[in-house]
Amino acid sequence: MKKHIAIILGLALLTLSCSDWLDVNPAQQIREQEMFETQRGFQDLLMGVYIRMASPALYGRNTTVVLPELMTHHWLARTNDNQLSAAVRNFDFTQTASRNLLETIWLNYFSAIVNLNAILANIEQRRHLFSSGNFELVKGEALGLRAFLHFEILRLWGSAPEQMVLGNRSIPYVTQVTRNPADLMSLTYDEVLYRILADLNAAQELLANDPIQDWTNTELNSPGALGGTATGMEGVDNFHFFRQFRFNLYAVKATKARYFMWIGEPVRAREYAMMVINAQNPDGSSRFVLGNEFEVSMGRLTFPSEHIFALNNSLATQTLAPVFFEHNTAYTQAPTSTDLLSQESGTDIRLRDNRMWEYRVIPGQAQRFNTFRKFNVTEHTAIENMPIIRLSEMFFIAIEVDHTADDLLRTFAISRDILNLIEGEDHSDPEVLFRRLEWEHRKEFFGEGQMLFFNKRHGITEFTWPATRTMTLENYRLPIPETQSMFEL
Repeated sequence: MKKHIAIILGLALLTLSCSDWLDVNPAQQIREQEMFETQRGFQDLLMGVYIRMASPALYGRNTTVVLPELMTHHWLARTNDNQLSAAVRNFDFTQTASRNLLETIWLNYFSAIVNLNAILANIEQRRHLFSSGNFELVKGEALGLRAFLHFEILRLWGSAPEQMVLGNRSIPYVTQVTRNPADLMSLTYDEVLYRILADLNAAQELLANDPIQDWTNTELNSPGALGGTATGMEGVDNFHFFRQFRFNLYAVKATKARYFMWIGEPVRAREYAMMVINAQNPDGSSRFVLGNEFEVSMGRLTFPSEHIFALNNSLATQTLAPVFFEHNTAYTQAPTSTDLLSQESGTDIRLRDNRMWEYRVIPGQAQRFNTFRKFNVTEHTAIENMPIIRLSEMFFIAIEVDHTADDLLRTFAISRDILNLIEGEDHSDPEVLFRRLEWEHRKEFFGEGQMLFFNKRHGITEFTWPATRTMTLENYRLPIPETQSMFEL
């Protein structure tokens, strides 16, 4: 895959400023004759989108462990705190460091979308190039990702749901490869939401025969070890493997669950969440399985068995290890031991035995620092598979919507060994259930960036953990980068 990166539109755009990328002639960058003459060219361009999404500019660091976690105050201040950390925690995006962070994220989101639109603009007239159902896969993934990425932008740059006015301007929804700035003007919330759902619906229809349904995730993730006549997978198209690392059918349904919760349609949200929870392998076993003690004992703190959609970050050790495993970097400032005990560690498989957090001694000094272990494999090696959507989130959505869903809550509690914590709680009381879900979201998604969206969706402005603070709903809405502000007209 890597040898094809050089010809993928957008990767070269990493060196451009936010204003420059809009002036690039897409036809020149795409090298159309080379990219769109073969099925492989379309596939390579799609893979380029996943590579960009997994880069440090997006889910490899910035939109998982940096921006949303700092906004949630999951990383606490240190006396030698850097400008970026302090500015983001204070929702100050006028500082150079925080402003540049937003511009980098914005640029890379829309550059990825440009690639997707290039695929979608060319794929129909070249349908004859495809075989083995790959037309539907490529187009379905491209549409699904376009919806997913715009929804991610909306969740960050849009208003909190309770302040959202459908007729107000929100963000651009880009569907063309274009040099025309008018095509990138911000649309109203109702227009953006309509387009997100339309793309998700189209993606779901195209991915109806997604090969993820034909094999187990273990089989699809291990073609070399499990392929061949022993499992009947001989002849399977190579493009059909590793579906958990692509925007598959269940990723579409899980995104719909997120979407409907965001817009205040919980019944429909639960419907899609349950589709994912109840998904089965051909033999009737569960396709996605809640992680348990075995996974954690093997160091799998992100619970790979739950990954509905994940990204492979080949640069993880270079970009995450220095962030979390070294004492002199910006984000090693995890909560104190007292804070961690307040997180109900006890028997919880996520927190006990220093699994997620560990005090380390600074070499040559008596000083200790609390380091985050969730993403490390060894002392200096980070995990490469970054979870984007997990099964536990689908459980939380279904439980939040249906206050009588004690069976789901018990199933989750057993998997995390916290049954003792929930027994005796009256989950028919919305306030009790909310507090339980709030704690579980924090413990479950610490470092993954999802707690911010739980808080924003619920309009939470007063916090007691990890420190007391207040904020306004307006703090949740990021300012569109100045170089793009013309599109908010």
